[in-house]
Amino acid sequence: MNIVKQIKLSKSDFIVEYGSSSLKLDYRTQDGKYIIDITNMNLINATKIAILCSTYCFINNFKKKICWLVADEEIKKAINILRLNNIESKVCETNTNRMVIAS
Repeated sequence: MNIVKQIKLSKSDFIVEYGSSSLKLDYRTQDGKYIIDITNMNLINATKIAILCSTYCFINNFKKKICWLVADEEIKKAINILRLNNIESKVCETNTNRMVIAS
């Protein structure tokens, strides 16, 4: 992953801009939170994105918390170790036809 140039929040996704490319992270709102699925990212990329987007929301005074759906317990620990006030993370295990969210 390259150096992040800018982070934007649109009506349906977070947009993380790099030098000449961008990453769109779809989100949904539920119970006053942004729910963002990053289960397809590895430990380093998931942690980096979660920290940068969460910090962006904190600095810009967003009232909603961000709930990151991650692939495994190690990623959850890496994100939670920073103890940011506006985030939580949950391990998301996918079964054949449904998604199970473990807390």
